[in-house]
Amino acid sequence: MKKVLMVVAMLLLATPIFAADVTITATASGVINKTEPNWTQTVTVGWSGAADACSIRAFALILTTDGGKNLDNIAGFIKGESNATNKGFGVFPGKFRQYVDVLSPTQSDWLTDSNYNPIAPPGDLNSGGYSNTPRLVVELGTLYQGDANAPGTSGTLFTIDVNDENFFAGHGTDCNMCIALEMTRGGVVKKDGTAATVTLPAGSPPLTPAGCIKVSFPECSSTVPNIVGMTRANALSALAANNCYLGTEVNGFGGATAVGSVYAQSVPAGTSSCPGPLAVGMSTAMYPIKTMTVANSMYVNWVTLGKPQCWAYPRQCRGDYDGKKGGPYWVSSTDLTSLRAAYNKSTLPLGGTCADTDHKKGGPYWVSSLDLTTLRTYYNKAEASVPVCGTPGGADANYWYFCVPTGAVCPTGVTCATVGSCPNTP
Repeated sequence: MKKVLMVVAMLLLATPIFAADVTITATASGVINKTEPNWTQTVTVGWSGAADACSIRAFALILTTDGGKNLDNIAGFIKGESNATNKGFGVFPGKFRQYVDVLSPTQSDWLTDSNYNPIAPPGDLNSGGYSNTPRLVVELGTLYQGDANAPGTSGTLFTIDVNDENFFAGHGTDCNMCIALEMTRGGVVKKDGTAATVTLPAGSPPLTPAGCIKVSFPECSSTVPNIVGMTRANALSALAANNCYLGTEVNGFGGATAVGSVYAQSVPAGTSSCPGPLAVGMSTAMYPIKTMTVANSMYVNWVTLGKPQCWAYPRQCRGDYDGKKGGPYWVSSTDLTSLRAAYNKSTLPLGGTCADTDHKKGGPYWVSSLDLTTLRTYYNKAEASVPVCGTPGGADANYWYFCVPTGAVCPTGVTCATVGSCPNTP
C-alpha cells in the first residue's frame, strides 16, 4: 500500500495529471436554503461519458461565480482509494503532501481530517481561496487496484454551495457558476498521462456563457404565515419556510389553546416578509408541570401518562379529581367515586390519571393506597383546610400554573390559566 501511494504521489507531482474524452456536468439543485444571513443553492459537479471505466486519472478545475456570489461548503466527494463500495476520485493532489505521509505505517489523516478535501491550498500557483470566495480551484485524482475498482464512466465529483450573501440587497439576482480546466495542473488527464478531450457545460450565451450554468435566486415574495394553533416545532418550520425567523418568544396560558402550542404572533399573517428575513415573535401555551430538570419525576410521570391537564387543577394533589366543588367541599363523594374506579387498576379507566394525586406509582399501581390516604385527609374538609398545590418552596412546587373552575377565583400567590384553557371550563 505504501509503495502504491508513493508511486501515485510522484506521478501526481510529475505528470500533467488530468483527462479522457469526458463531459463535465453541473446541476443546480433549485432548492434555496434560507439560512440567515445567507441564502444558498447547491450545485452538483460530476462527469459522464468516459470512454471506459479505467480511462480517467484525475481532474483539475477552476470554479468561479459572478454577481457577488461566493462558493462554500464543498462536500459529496469520496476519500481514499476507489473500490467496489467507494468508487470515485478520493485523492486530492493539492492536499496530498499535507495529509498523507507515504512513509508512515498509517494513513489516517487523509480519511478522517475534515480539511482534507479537493480544494487546492491558497498558496499554490493559480489557486483560489479556501471557502466563501468567488473562485476555487479543485483537484481530484483516483487510486485503485484492479479495473473492477475503477471510478466508472460517470458519477459525482463533489457538491458546492453558491451563497447569495447580499440576497436582500440584490433582491434575488441570479448568477453564473462557471467551470474551466486548470491547465497548470493538467486539466483532465487519462491514466496514460495524456490530456483528455473535455466537454464543459454548454451555457446559454450571452447571459450564461459557455462553461457555465445559471444559478437562480428568485425575487423574494414571501409572507408571514399564520402560526396560531400550530405546535411550537411546526411554527418554527413554517417561519423558516417563509423567510422569517423567531423573534421574542413568551410563555403564557393561551386561553383554550393546547399546551405547547402557539396562541399569538407578533406580526400578522399575510404581512410581507421581504426583503427580510423578518423576525416574528410568538406566544406559546405553557405546560402545567415545570420542566426545570429531567430529574423532575413529576414531569416525567406527567408525560408518561399522556400529559393530563387535570394535574394543573389547584387542589388536584389534595384529591380534587375534577376541579369542581361537591357542595361546599373541593374533595367530596364525586372524587371518592372516581378514585374507586381507578384504585389498584393495572389499566386506568378514562380519566383515571386525574385520581393519581401524588403523581407516582404506589407499587405497581398509579392510583393506590397513597392516593386514598391523601383523599381521606382532605375529604369533606372546609376550603381553608384544603391548601392549593404548588406552594412556593414546598414539596409540590413543580406546578407551573393552575386550571381554575368556572366562577372560581385564582388562589392568592399562584398563577392561573385563563378561563377556557382547562377541560372543565367553557
